[in-house]
Amino acid sequence: MIKRLSIRNYVLIDQLDLDFDPGLTIITGETGAGKSILLGALGLILGERAESGVQAREEEKAVIEGVFAIREYALTDFFSENDLEYHDDLIIRREIQPQGRSRAFINDSPASLAILKELGRKLIDVHQQFDQLDVLDDQFQLRMLDALAGQSNEVKAYAKVHQIWRQDLLALQQLEAEAASTDQERDFLQFQVDELLAAALQPGENDQLELEAKSLRHATEIRQLLDEAIVLIRQSDASPLDQLDTLSRLFSPLRSAHPRVDTLAERLESLRIELEDLAREMEDVAEDVEANPGRLSEVEARLNAINKLLLKHHVPDSDALILHQESLVVRLKNLEGRTEEIEKLKTKTRQLEKDLAQQANQIGHARRTFAEPFAKNVMARLSDLGMGSIRLSLDLDQTHRLTPNGQDSIRFQMSQQEGARLAPVKQVASGGELSRLTLVIKSLVAAAIPLPSLVFDEIDAGVSGAVSMKMGDLLSRMAQEHQLIVITHSPQIAARANSHLLVSKAPEKGEIRTRVSPLVGEDRIRAIAIMLSTDPPSNSAVANARELVSPE
Repeated sequence: MIKRLSIRNYVLIDQLDLDFDPGLTIITGETGAGKSILLGALGLILGERAESGVQAREEEKAVIEGVFAIREYALTDFFSENDLEYHDDLIIRREIQPQGRSRAFINDSPASLAILKELGRKLIDVHQQFDQLDVLDDQFQLRMLDALAGQSNEVKAYAKVHQIWRQDLLALQQLEAEAASTDQERDFLQFQVDELLAAALQPGENDQLELEAKSLRHATEIRQLLDEAIVLIRQSDASPLDQLDTLSRLFSPLRSAHPRVDTLAERLESLRIELEDLAREMEDVAEDVEANPGRLSEVEARLNAINKLLLKHHVPDSDALILHQESLVVRLKNLEGRTEEIEKLKTKTRQLEKDLAQQANQIGHARRTFAEPFAKNVMARLSDLGMGSIRLSLDLDQTHRLTPNGQDSIRFQMSQQEGARLAPVKQVASGGELSRLTLVIKSLVAAAIPLPSLVFDEIDAGVSGAVSMKMGDLLSRMAQEHQLIVITHSPQIAARANSHLLVSKAPEKGEIRTRVSPLVGEDRIRAIAIMLSTDPPSNSAVANARELVSPE
């Protein structure tokens, strides 16, 4: 509920702080006194767009702030989803700068108008005579019947399952669309995998084959080079080995005569050994190198085959090609597994659909059980409010569509008198009739549905006397379940207030300003008496007002 509304520098209000009763707050005042200003300020903290030039003093910003008690509203998820700090006492502030720029704050955190508007709908329901009423909304009507039938939790559980079913259906449609478009892809992948598997690639194979091919292409030159080198090392006149042998023998007698001579002799021996080992290795390589045209053809053919695959798959070497082959195999398995996934999802969605249809049937049956008695109850209360000739019909038809609310379509119809053709309420009801219809419906469901605080403006339009008395009684009973704020010109309704606020205009520092004054005791009696007669009120009007406020 709203606990406090503070207004600074807004239209005709310099500074105003209003505390609201948890029950029925009545706001009265002459036409043009500024009651609409209060509604405008309230609308701003509920997310309505701000107009330019609303500042009482043009050079200063306008600030409207509301404090709400929201512990019972179950709004923690909303605050978490929108990254807002939650407190049981919620503070909403709206600032309109002189340049017209507007800012909104929820618990001192900046918030967009969209979020503020969504939150505002959960806090206060403002009904003005010509509003598009939520009681005419199909969703509200179904929610109303569910609350009366005591199946709100069952409908929430159904809606959760319906959401899962819809998500699964969308996933199934996507999988089937992908499957239809991937048959050709599957065939192409299979061809690629088969081709790569047939190639039987080995890690590092193309590098090894390149080396072997080079060796085979130059086998004759390599053999000739090695043979010549061996001859030079071993067999030529004054071969290096012979010369190293001779040098070693020359140094041998004097190795002990001088330490550096011994070192030189060791180095000569090492060179001789290394040259001997080099010659032997050349002989080994020469024996291995052999011109083999047949093998060269095989290697080059294999290299060509691998290079074609490298070029085709845009990879640099056989190792990358093997990795690519493995990824293709995985993709192919995924495609092949999609058929099984589709069948599983089909089975799941069929079962969910069957379960939903059964639940929707039970929900619809309960709704139909309560629809007719509720319509009769509404007509009975409308009769008390001077609408005895009105006939209402709340009919439900079962469709074949599973919606988040079940399978029911609802028709709320009305006729102005018995026997007349029924038509949709929104087409035939006047503004005053809609106002009273809204009041009656919300009074009947007030205990069953957690409605937000309700604001009624001109709910008494077109009624007076005994009907106003009954409307006041109805509002008073309704206020036992919900916070009500009612702007009225009816003294009979005003007399039922738990809190009475009077809106008036008065000159202040040479300018007209709107004031709001709480009325208690004799001040309240006098204000109601004025509503009954004139200002100043007659003695009989005062007596009548006293009786309205404190009936025996």
